[in-house]
Amino acid sequence: MTTFVKCDSYERAQVEAAVEKAWSQLGGIGKFVKPGMRVLVKPNLLRDATPEEAVTTHPEVVRACVKKLLAIDAKVTVGDSPAFVANLAKVWKTTEIQDVCAELKVPLVSLEQQGCTACEQNDLHFSLCNEALDAELILNLPKVKTHGLTLLTAAAKNLYGLVPGHLKTQLHKTHPSANRFGELIRGIARKLPRVVTIADGVVGMEGDGPSSGTPVQLGFLAAGTDVFELDYHLCGVLGFAPSQVPTLHGTPAPQPATGDAIRVAPLKRPHASQLSMLDKLPKFLVRWIGRFIWFRPVISTACVHCGRCVKACPVEALKLDDAAPKLEASRCIGCCCCSEICPVKAITIMSSPLVRLAERF
Repeated sequence: MTTFVKCDSYERAQVEAAVEKAWSQLGGIGKFVKPGMRVLVKPNLLRDATPEEAVTTHPEVVRACVKKLLAIDAKVTVGDSPAFVANLAKVWKTTEIQDVCAELKVPLVSLEQQGCTACEQNDLHFSLCNEALDAELILNLPKVKTHGLTLLTAAAKNLYGLVPGHLKTQLHKTHPSANRFGELIRGIARKLPRVVTIADGVVGMEGDGPSSGTPVQLGFLAAGTDVFELDYHLCGVLGFAPSQVPTLHGTPAPQPATGDAIRVAPLKRPHASQLSMLDKLPKFLVRWIGRFIWFRPVISTACVHCGRCVKACPVEALKLDDAAPKLEASRCIGCCCCSEICPVKAITIMSSPLVRLAERF
């Protein structure tokens, strides 16, 4: 089930009313949460961005959701595993999630520091944080954004944060294409305990998301009991075809969403939105034409030489020198990890001439 609730600002009373309405339209919070239940609240804390940058879940949404859980005596923990190169203390402080947890007296944890367990799902191999596996319910609080690899990052993609930070890099290396990465996300989602999602779409991100795009007013919260169903309906609202979102491949069309009717202008797509082009070609063509289809980072003069992109690259395609990070193009797999982690939006993704030509038609 998926439902939409209008919410056009982060004013506290309005967010709390929208969260209350979302739970009500799902059947009431008591349908999912009982007193004493262990609930992990999982926001999107990609990097140390302020709430106004629309990179991370807004603290007012986290506050309203945690308060609702505490009101029925749930045992609440808030946690995420940001990109492994992020300064965790700075992430917590800058996103203002630290203030929310201190105010409400709930633990804020680094999920990877709680230990992890190796998992297998349909021949996929990955590790998940124990805090997630041990929870009786995961309250998934994604930010609605575009994404260079998966086009949309919302309910399903937010669960990738339950993989320990340092292991995300290896998984990007072993699942470099959009289709393979989408299959991985589906495997992760199906290995977890029950997940209920409340997506922060009050202000989302368009363009070169999930970190370097532009904030855009959307005016809603979206809630659901199935991450794929919720993302499917988000595609309809945002102007995307579900078939273009690799995390949704193979998932059936759901029943209609309920709640408020939401109308927004179609989101601007990331420049790398066609990263899945090779996935659509017959295998016998890939070896020949693949060299003409690529996506590579371009680093502007805004670069502050922090080195995060170099550390985040899963294939060591970037090297830091005295001027700016340098790319070894032959190693790049177009995963966009460098762009995701850049704190000053100095990295854009450039597509090959063939891709740019294809985008005209």
